[in-house]
Amino acid sequence: MSKKTLWRTTPLFRVVIEEVLSKPEGILESEIIEILKKRYDIDVSKPELYQALIKLELNGFIKVEHIGKEMKIRPSKTMMDQLLGGSR
Repeated sequence: MSKKTLWRTTPLFRVVIEEVLSKPEGILESEIIEILKKRYDIDVSKPELYQALIKLELNGFIKVEHIGKEMKIRPSKTMMDQLLGGSR
């Protein structure tokens, strides 16, 4: 039985934030889609990915920039400060 026929045990937004945090310089949406397919065997539609990105951005975890037709996703400064330095 392939992973595609099973329910996801990890929410999409969790997988996305893990990948974004692993590349603090930023990652393109197309790279996220490719990683989801190759590493996690998850076929995700753009609207489904956008919903996860909106959730993460509204909660202050990521910053999204438009670069041409692509979006570049980076961890937010607040998120990086919390991960690297704790409260000061």
